[in-house]
Amino acid sequence: MTADKDLDARRREAASWFATLNQKRVTAADVTAFSQWRRDPKNAEAYARIETMWETAGSLKGDADIAVLTKGARARADASRKTQSRFSKALVPTGAIAAIAAAAIGVMIWSARPLSYETGLGEQRVVVLADGSKVTLDTESRITVKLTRGRRAVELASGQAFFDVEGDPTRPFVVRAGVTDVTAVGTRFDVRRAGDGAQVTLVEGRVDVLDREGSSPRWSLTPGQQIVTASPRPAVRSVDVASETSWTAGRLVFAGDTVETAVAEVNRYSRTKVILQAPAISRIAVSGVFNTGDVEGFVSALVELYPVVAERTPTGQIVIRDAPAKNAAER
Repeated sequence: MTADKDLDARRREAASWFATLNQKRVTAADVTAFSQWRRDPKNAEAYARIETMWETAGSLKGDADIAVLTKGARARADASRKTQSRFSKALVPTGAIAAIAAAAIGVMIWSARPLSYETGLGEQRVVVLADGSKVTLDTESRITVKLTRGRRAVELASGQAFFDVEGDPTRPFVVRAGVTDVTAVGTRFDVRRAGDGAQVTLVEGRVDVLDREGSSPRWSLTPGQQIVTASPRPAVRSVDVASETSWTAGRLVFAGDTVETAVAEVNRYSRTKVILQAPAISRIAVSGVFNTGDVEGFVSALVELYPVVAERTPTGQIVIRDAPAKNAAER
């Protein structure tokens, strides 16, 4: 049995057990059999998802769109009951049909309603999608997710996200960032909004990148490659993926970045902003590793390494200025 067929079988079994256990009368034999079935962690996970769908269906029952889905599911359940009454002496209990219909509604809700996730300033969050894929959101990031039978679609409205995608050849995983589409099947990659486009870094597997408005619209990346579609002349280049994705471990790795670029990156994670007013060092290349949000440590390193001074403003921001010339200080 293939992985996809195995997953479908577990879902059907989970829905069947959910229907059985939601009847008015449940036998001791059913409870024992269910306990044995649920000992398999994959079965337990499938059942937990059915329960989540049921809870979601309950919380959304007042929604007009959900009302339409519910009506359709009930109609199919009634048709199923009539069919079984013709061809089977053992009718499925009404409670079981209702529970199966509710599970079906839950599946439709899960697929039909986009879900949004976001992070605040300095916050990071890991989101596990219904298909098992994981998304790590960086500071001030927002995504909208819509999973259907034929497609898994994520829109990166702002910020940055790292995707660890579950393989499913029948349902491509598409991330849209502005005018850029990143398509994968099962892979690991990083996407950061950059203007109307995106910076895409591939860690594992393969992705196809499409710029819907560009003159050279399509690229295929292999592990260790990056493309910035917002560049005037986008070109695939090799990068250090450990450095590019270090933010997922709460670290910022600078390797030859300018001080100006490093300051901008540090500022993304803190309300205490560093204001660079030191032209003498702004274009100097800097290297180092800092924890995200460690503004004080970053500023201390700049003051120690370069001829600059740091001053805190009344609003709490930190201004970096060129240090006064020694002879001027002596006068």
